[in-house]
Amino acid sequence: MTSGDLHSERVLVLAPIGRDAVLAAALLREGGMGAVPVTGMGALIAAMDAGAGLALVAEEAFRNADLGPLAAHLAGQPPWSDFPFVLLTGHGGGPERNPAAARLWDVLGNVAFLERPFHPTTLISVVRAALRGRRRQYEARARLEEVRRAEDALRRANETLEERVEDRTRE
Repeated sequence: MTSGDLHSERVLVLAPIGRDAVLAAALLREGGMGAVPVTGMGALIAAMDAGAGLALVAEEAFRNADLGPLAAHLAGQPPWSDFPFVLLTGHGGGPERNPAAARLWDVLGNVAFLERPFHPTTLISVVRAALRGRRRQYEARARLEEVRRAEDALRRANETLEERVEDRTRE
């Protein structure tokens, strides 16, 4: 098991103002999910590398941030992966009325927008749905690994068969 597997379903919480990250993480833990506050873009990317199910991010964390490193990290994901984000926006902060949110949609890709204020049940529900989608990605990864193992076994069997045919031909 890799270190990423140990943390594969934890929720990374990036909310830089006040106690938002601590409170959101506590709320998610009460809902039965592992949640870890992170302190900035570098910490978010490092925690994603260590393994995570999704990131819950307050839009103000991205407002003036250089999104280049995050975009590069997301572009380098393996083919099976589409890392999910839940973005907490202000009232009316969805992409249809907010050009900054639309820009985040383009950078993040797999993102759900949740307008504040929200009910805790809504947050738990959105995060659980994102985790369920992430689990499907992990299942796809496992199937791809099975196919690769089967292909390797078949390749080795073909090589062995070719060697045996050559040996018999020489005999």
